[in-house]
Amino acid sequence: MPELIFFRRGDEVLRFTLEGSRVVLGRGEKCDVVIPDPEVSRQQAALFAEGDGFGLEDLSGKGTLVAGHRQERLRLADGMDIALGQWRAVFRERASADGDAETEARGGKTEVQPPQAERRYQAAQVRVRQGSNEALHKLSGDSFTVGKEGADLVIDDRFISSRHLKVTRREGLFHVVDQHSTNGTYLGAVRLYEAEVPMHTTLRVGEAELIIEPASSGRREAAFQGLIGSDPAMRQLSELIDRVAPSSAAVAIFGESGTGKELVARAVHARSQRADRPFIPVNCAAISKELIESELFGHEKGAFTGAANARTGAFEEADGGTLFLDEIGELPFDLQAKLLRSLESGEIKRVGASRPTHVDARVVAATNRDLLTAAREGRFREDLYYRLCVVPLHLPPLRSHRGDVVSLAEHFLRMFAPKGQQVRLTPAALDRLQTHDWPGNVRELRNVVHRALLLRKGPMIDASDLSFDATVHPEVGVAVPELPPGMTLEQMLEKLERQIIESALKRCHFNRERVAKELGVARSTLFKRLKQWGLTRGDEAE
Repeated sequence: MPELIFFRRGDEVLRFTLEGSRVVLGRGEKCDVVIPDPEVSRQQAALFAEGDGFGLEDLSGKGTLVAGHRQERLRLADGMDIALGQWRAVFRERASADGDAETEARGGKTEVQPPQAERRYQAAQVRVRQGSNEALHKLSGDSFTVGKEGADLVIDDRFISSRHLKVTRREGLFHVVDQHSTNGTYLGAVRLYEAEVPMHTTLRVGEAELIIEPASSGRREAAFQGLIGSDPAMRQLSELIDRVAPSSAAVAIFGESGTGKELVARAVHARSQRADRPFIPVNCAAISKELIESELFGHEKGAFTGAANARTGAFEEADGGTLFLDEIGELPFDLQAKLLRSLESGEIKRVGASRPTHVDARVVAATNRDLLTAAREGRFREDLYYRLCVVPLHLPPLRSHRGDVVSLAEHFLRMFAPKGQQVRLTPAALDRLQTHDWPGNVRELRNVVHRALLLRKGPMIDASDLSFDATVHPEVGVAVPELPPGMTLEQMLEKLERQIIESALKRCHFNRERVAKELGVARSTLFKRLKQWGLTRGDEAE
C-alpha cells in the first residue's frame, strides 16, 4: 500500500498510509495531515488515487514544490520528494512493511536498505513521562490501548480521553490510531489520526509523552531517587541502603565530588519509615561560620545583632524526618561538640535560649574528605566521627563503574531532550564517553550530555559534539584542559605557554620587564618567545 514518509530537518517523524482515495495536506486543522508551518497554505495539496497509482493536485494556487519544481498537477512516481516548508514528504508506492525494503532518508537523500530482521521481533516498551516522573510499560502483546480509565495503559491526565488511542505492532513498525480523542494525539507538532511509526518515536497525549523504545535488556532502571547503575558496586550500595534505611542509625556517606551523595541521602530517607516526613538538606560549606550555629539550631529573638525575630533551625525543621549535613568536614571545630551533644541526647538549644528542646531527627552526613585521617590529625573530633559513622556508605567514582556510563547518559538525554524529540548517541559518541576518565564523576557526565544536546548539529549526538570539563590538578588546583585529538604534548605545552604570556602582557599593559618578573623568566627568554611568535617589531633588538 502507498505511503508518505514525512521528514523534518532530515529526521523521520511520521509514516502515513494512503488508504483513502483523497488525502489533503496543509496547515488547516481539517486537513488529513496537519503541517504546522507558516510557509504551508491552509490547504496546500491533495493526493488522489489515479488508476493504479496516485496523483498530486496543488490547492494553494502558488504551486507545490515536487522533485525541485513547482507543480499544479502531476502523477507521482516512486521516491518523489514533496517540499512543505521545513517539512518534506517522500512518496512510496509500497510501504516498507509490505515490501522487501525499508525507506530511510537522512540529509535530503533517499536510500533503500534491506530490513533488519532482528528489529521485526525486538522486544519493546513504552516509557511514560509526565514532568519529572517516568514509568515503564512493557509490551506483552501485539497491541495496547491508552486512556484515562479502562485502558491497558492508564494515565492520570485531565487532557486525556477515557479511550484515547490504540497502538498495534506490525512487524518493525507501530500502527497508531487516535480513537476520536478530544485533545488529540501528536507527534512533535503534527496531530495524528492514523499512522505507522518506527521504534524510538515520541507521542504526546495531553501533558504526557509516550516513548516507544526497545525493552531494557536487564539493565537496572532509575531507582532510589535517581540512583542508576547495574555495576556490582552500585547494586551492593543499593542493597545496603535497603537494609539500613528502616533503622534510625546515623549514616555517613563518603565519595568524591559529583558522585551523587545527596541522591544516596534522599534514597535512605525515601526507603525509611520517615519518608512522609521532611528531608532537610544543609550544606555546611556554604554557610559562614558566624551563621552556621543559627542555621542548625535556630535562635531566639534578640539573641544577637540583627535577630529581630525568633528562627527555627534545621534540626527542628527535620523533626520526625531526616537532616542531611553535606560537607560535614567543613563544620567549625567548636561547633562539632554541640552537634555531638545533640546526637547523643536528642536535644538542641537555640542560640540565646535558656532551655533545650527535644527533637527526633535522623542525621545523614556526607563528605568528600578522609574524616578518619582528619580525626587522627586533630582537625575533626574523633568522638563525632565515630558517632556519625554508625553506618558508612562508600559511593564509588564513575571511573570505577564505567559500565553504567551508557545508562546514565541515556537517562540525562531523556531528562534534557526538548519535549517531543528523541535524541540518541552515535556509537562513536558512546565510545568516547566510555573511555573518558570522568574526574568530575556523574555531575560532569550530566554537564557533558546537557552541553552536547545544546551544541549538536543534527538529531544525533556524535563524538565531535562532546566537550569535556577541564580537569583540576589536585596538588596545585590548576585547571588542565584535555589534550585535543591530533595534538602532541609538545604542541599543547607551547599553546599554553603562549596563552599565559599573552595574558600576562595584557595584565601588565605590555610592560615586558614586569611580565618577566611576574613569570620568573629572564627578559631575554621572554623576548625570544615573543619574537618566535611574531609579537615584536622586525627591527627591534633584544
